[in-house]
Amino acid sequence: MPASRGHSTGPAVHFDELAFAEDISHATAAGRRAGVDARRELERDGVEVGKLLRCQAHGRDGTTLERCVKLYLPSPGGEWRMVFEITRDHDGAGHVLAYLAFGVGQAGKPWQPSACQVAHQRLHPGE
Repeated sequence: MPASRGHSTGPAVHFDELAFAEDISHATAAGRRAGVDARRELERDGVEVGKLLRCQAHGRDGTTLERCVKLYLPSPGGEWRMVFEITRDHDGAGHVLAYLAFGVGQAGKPWQPSACQVAHQRLHPGE
């Protein structure tokens, strides 16, 4: 899991390879491009804190995403989202953004969960 601070003054970003690959496999071609391009940029340059939006701790859709933030892709108001949990780095000295999910911002179909719903499932398996 590569981490990068790049040119940003924000936290480093860690990607879960298996989760990212799974999420990208469910996306449209345009979604895959947005996700892969965003990841490449985040790993190269880090994250601009000003682009991060706090997730609702308790969403109307039943999600619980305390300590989570999201990016709209493409920025500033694109239809896809990337969700991260704010955690401590390995030595406990700073914060990192741990990748949770990528996907659509709003679930448009019953079989297509939103990125926030996927993030909730990964944080709270079995719920």
